[in-house]
Amino acid sequence: MIRNRASLVDHGNRTARETLLDVATAAVDAVHPRTTVPRAVARDGDRLRVGDRTYDLGTVETAFVVGAGKGAAAVTAELAGVLGDRIAGGVVAEKGDGSDGVPDAVDVVAAGHPVPDGTSLSAGDRALAVADAAGPDDLVFLPVTGGASALLAVPADGLTLDDLASTTATLLNAGCRIDEINAVRKHCSAIKGGRLAERIAPASAVTLVVVDEVAGEPWGPTVGDGTTFADALDVLARHGLTDAVPRAVVDHLRRGRDGEVSETPRETAGHVVVLAGPADAAEAAEVRAANLGYEPLILSTTVEGESREVATCLTAVAAEAAAYGRPAEPPCVLISGGETTVRVGDGSGDGKGGPNQEFALTSALELAGDASVTTLALGTDGTDGPTDAAGGLVDATTVPRMRERGIDARDHLRRHDATPALRAVDDAVLTGPTGTNVMDLRLTLVEN
Repeated sequence: MIRNRASLVDHGNRTARETLLDVATAAVDAVHPRTTVPRAVARDGDRLRVGDRTYDLGTVETAFVVGAGKGAAAVTAELAGVLGDRIAGGVVAEKGDGSDGVPDAVDVVAAGHPVPDGTSLSAGDRALAVADAAGPDDLVFLPVTGGASALLAVPADGLTLDDLASTTATLLNAGCRIDEINAVRKHCSAIKGGRLAERIAPASAVTLVVVDEVAGEPWGPTVGDGTTFADALDVLARHGLTDAVPRAVVDHLRRGRDGEVSETPRETAGHVVVLAGPADAAEAAEVRAANLGYEPLILSTTVEGESREVATCLTAVAAEAAAYGRPAEPPCVLISGGETTVRVGDGSGDGKGGPNQEFALTSALELAGDASVTTLALGTDGTDGPTDAAGGLVDATTVPRMRERGIDARDHLRRHDATPALRAVDDAVLTGPTGTNVMDLRLTLVEN
């Protein structure tokens, strides 16, 4: 999984770095579709077991796939291994080229992320076309993984793709939580928040979800929505963004709040199966760390907040373990999941980075001089923000090595420019697309 493993472990605390990369690889492998799909989907002749339900393929006229997300193609490939030529068509919206193993009958669209673009719209239109074509004796499988909201886009009536893109970018730059962003996006969409399920009916919908939200609940365009137009407006108001997003978006949300536009459905028909979530990755990391002789401790799988603030907090926990043996006795590995954010804010965000790299760079600054702690922050999908790096691996040598190269780590952090700083000292982690996405994974190894 780690493409630049050799360069990551040829400096600093080599043993600690090797250990963290080993633990992270085990965690991502545990939530990859090649592991999770066979557990959830099995076939015996015409009997197809999906989760806790069994389907008679003898009564199914046609099977389609409509998928979206960073890992949806990998789920589709595993599904095809079970169903074979029973999959007659469909579309999968992916970030980049993830078509290996996907049947020729299913179109794979490399769509825009994290901001939707024209390819996201094309994928969304194609998804609705498949949904509308499905009949009462058809079965529609919906692989959904993180990133689906940007990769599959259809604006609500009266809105444009530019409206969606501008709103998404504004919410991201403001450092909004993913649940807040989704509350707005679902209410600006003709496909999200359960609306796709309404279009698929009366065909049977089977949604296979890799959960990438802190709440840990299944989600996606076929899953009912507990938020409202009023909630979406409240998100904009609380973050001072009502005047920052397109006027058409605010007007649309207000019409929905006033009952002039139908709400997203709170409940939908269909079968939803969760393939994996953040806790699964953390628990796999826990097992691997223990097998390697370290005391593992899962701090939380629901961490949210500003990346640099979370980093400051977690490095303090590591320092406590190093000094006092609590909350875990060294040698130990502290594990956390969830999803942090970066608030660009005042216009100083002219750099290149992502929340995991910003976490890593902050940790490096906090760790300078403490040789007992090594930290890895990783986006489990293999990308961190709008970069090709997945995260960063840092220790007490990171900042001194930057300084030797004339790099001011604090200046890079101020400008949200973590990527070039970490790359310059070979501490940026490169994986490429991993085929899954359960938010972020942070591992901190504390030695005696």
